[in-house]
Amino acid sequence: MSARGGAAAPSRRRWTLSPPRDATAGDPERLTSTLAATLAAAGLPERLHLHISALLAQRGLTDPADAGRFLDTRDATLHDPALLPDAPGLIARLRAAAAESEPVLVVGDFDADGLTGAAILIRALRAAGAIAEGYIPQRDADGHGIPEGAISAAVEDGVELLIAVDCGTADRARVEEARDAGILVGIVDHHAVPPEPARAAWLVNPNRPDATYPFPKLAGSGLAFKIAQGILADHPERRALLGELSVLAMIGGIADMVPVEDEFRVIVRSALKVLNGAGQTPLGIAALLRSAGAEGPYRVDVVGFTLAPRINSAGRLGDARPALDLLTTDDPDEAAELAAQLEAINTERRSTSRDALEEARALLGLDGDLFAATDPDRAVIAPSLVAIRGGWSVGVLGLVAGRIAEEVGRPVLVAHQPEEGALRCSVRAPRGFSVAAALERSSTLLLRHGGHDGAGGCSFESQHWAAVIDALATSFAEQGAQIEPTLAVDLELVAGALPLGDLATLVDALAPTGIGNPDPLFLLNAATLTSVRLVGDGRHARLTLDLGGVTAEGIAFGRPDAADLAGGSVDLVARVSRSTYRGQARTELQVMDLRRSGEPR
Repeated sequence: MSARGGAAAPSRRRWTLSPPRDATAGDPERLTSTLAATLAAAGLPERLHLHISALLAQRGLTDPADAGRFLDTRDATLHDPALLPDAPGLIARLRAAAAESEPVLVVGDFDADGLTGAAILIRALRAAGAIAEGYIPQRDADGHGIPEGAISAAVEDGVELLIAVDCGTADRARVEEARDAGILVGIVDHHAVPPEPARAAWLVNPNRPDATYPFPKLAGSGLAFKIAQGILADHPERRALLGELSVLAMIGGIADMVPVEDEFRVIVRSALKVLNGAGQTPLGIAALLRSAGAEGPYRVDVVGFTLAPRINSAGRLGDARPALDLLTTDDPDEAAELAAQLEAINTERRSTSRDALEEARALLGLDGDLFAATDPDRAVIAPSLVAIRGGWSVGVLGLVAGRIAEEVGRPVLVAHQPEEGALRCSVRAPRGFSVAAALERSSTLLLRHGGHDGAGGCSFESQHWAAVIDALATSFAEQGAQIEPTLAVDLELVAGALPLGDLATLVDALAPTGIGNPDPLFLLNAATLTSVRLVGDGRHARLTLDLGGVTAEGIAFGRPDAADLAGGSVDLVARVSRSTYRGQARTELQVMDLRRSGEPR
């Protein structure tokens, strides 16, 4: 009898070996010789030079100068904020507001990117002397964009300057309303720019047709950080303040799937140094780490697994205001109280999202060996799109869509269907697809829409369900991206050919990692799966492995079927996971997929 019972079926992903981005890097030994001095300068042991050269080639880093900058942990190169469209004018106006102690209302979205972006500008403006306050919309009542209540609040308080972060580009009516009320609006946003964007006084968006910014992939929080650079240009504590703000920019960008490349990689590296003691961590973030029981040294994964979910949780299930207050407070007691509040909300969010994911997977037939809709009225499986609808909380739609997109290797739409009114949807897609482009192509059927490459959202009348799904499926199909769940392997080795410590050294050489610069995946052949222990109510498998005579530990999430392979030889794809638990550092394998040795890949 299978150990997995009714749990998740084994992965359907195909394993592929990632080729070098540069076709001229096909000879690893020659490339290693070219990069030898660069690798030695970075302190990498010679026995690993061939392996690190292969990893660099897969990232397109075959030029010694480019590789040197990538490996140089001291690199602090940031682009000039003045290169962003409308940024010089907005920065000048905000500096003037600070000089006159003028009130400024900062409006942010209710997700981690919008919240951290708003907090960055609020903290920078307060440090410069302005009276800055924040306004965050309600997910259920307001949806995305500048809420009507923000304009009313600005009018009531006599505020004449409103800055929207991570929203606003398409809010023509709301910006017009603010202008009629005598309020200047500045927009700091990264979402797709429609043919007729909002007529704000300043539209700082690197996706404008006239933009020439060197790294246009920054999220709203990253763009807010650029504006903060300008606001604090001559502040006596500029370096320390920007170090604090880099932590918030890292959280927002990682949560919003910004590639860890170019200047965002510099921001992330700076932020990790601050988190690990080289600067002052924002009080709210420090409190959040303590309440979650997180232990250093902190790496990028602390954002995805600890910080971002807790910051997001408030807006997913209710009012996001406590998260903004946490990110902007300088009172340690208030920080501790708010962190505990977010911890409790996040616990509730995990339960809610788990229940929604289980129901959604059941609708798609993902709980068995077949991938077939069990309720055609609520679930659609097309070659280029999977779509499902139900009564789930709007706040967990994106989480469910993201998880299923990982499983099925194609774009996924998850819709909240109320008893009355329009459907509200989140869309997530694997790398290579543009959600924003697909939504724009289908815009005549939609009430509202917005997004970027990997993620987006929309709303539409329920009677248009079939038409919208058909239009999106057609648009995604025309984009021509690969539609197949795959695991792109970076290095293939016989199990035990390199000690686990050496694999960890290779990972460290590429850090900080993330989207665009992922942790390397290692294919380890002919490992012995000594034993399997099911954990997490039987949903996950903790593995004990023999790698060439050396014992190693691993975890395979969502793979209780691994118990069927215990005692045999397996091939596995894994990343190296490092953590600290109760003061003890440990290195183990996070197993992404495994199969009996010799089975087709």
